[in-house]
Amino acid sequence: MPLEVFTGDDWNISITLKKDGAAYNVSTASEILASVVSDDQNAPSTIVGAVACSSGTTGADWTNGLVVIEVPNATTSPLTAREAWVEIQITLGGKKTTWPRQKILIKKGTIT
Repeated sequence: MPLEVFTGDDWNISITLKKDGAAYNVSTASEILASVVSDDQNAPSTIVGAVACSSGTTGADWTNGLVVIEVPNATTSPLTAREAWVEIQITLGGKKTTWPRQKILIKKGTIT
């Protein structure tokens, strides 16, 4: 079941990066970027532009492939309810790699 997030909230989306079925150590990555896109096909549009992820973010464990994407409420407030996908790209050893997109459900928040 996809993660549900609400507009108007600060999002902390946790995703474990895996390779060959096992958590992938990204602790030596020089950069990890994440964005939220409209679909999982070949021509998605950007819903939330790329944000830099940090190994120091609460809950992150890059040694065990766990990346936490933080999106502030100022960015989520104007969004509309829809299905979306999180796209993560890491730079490791000078090489950029994009992971398969993870589905999320954006729901309209009603508490302001």
